[in-house]
Amino acid sequence: MTLRPAASITTGTWRSDIKPVSVWSGDMTDRGYPNAPLELEIYAGNWGVLRTEYGWLPVSESVADSNLSFKVDSMKEVKPSTLDLDIVEKAAAILSTEDNWNRADDRKCPADATKWSIYCAMQKAEIEVTGGFHHRRPADEVVRKLVDERTANRGYHHRLMEYNNDPSTHLQDIQTLFKQTELEIRSSH
Repeated sequence: MTLRPAASITTGTWRSDIKPVSVWSGDMTDRGYPNAPLELEIYAGNWGVLRTEYGWLPVSESVADSNLSFKVDSMKEVKPSTLDLDIVEKAAAILSTEDNWNRADDRKCPADATKWSIYCAMQKAEIEVTGGFHHRRPADEVVRKLVDERTANRGYHHRLMEYNNDPSTHLQDIQTLFKQTELEIRSSH
């Protein structure tokens, strides 16, 4: 893991009620993700969030002097913020009609798209709400968890894409997925 001071977080604001006191960026290498990007945001009180390819993980006991040190709780992920709720509401509005639905998702989301999959609606909403995108943002993780629950026996590899493209998935299913995600995020506060 290599981190260095950064000017700002590039993958979107986490919360609207507080700002980090320091920001770090870099990468980590392991068997699954060589040179995977990382972002670390530290808040007053020496706690923060480490954004990784595996999820957003809570950080505590951070100290930045001649070296940076911190503890990561890799057993739990960061809870969704109110911005995550705004993202899901926006994604539901983006993907509210059959005409707006891309039934052939390839997880490529051009900025000039006129149709969106679940994944791309979430990406577009994140960029509009937070100014950036990270595919493991807490809102995305809640959506993935709920798709897993709905499709436990289907063996999807790319859950959002395959659920979106599944001929048995209907627009009403996607809308209830977003509503269920909103309820789950609200109950986590």
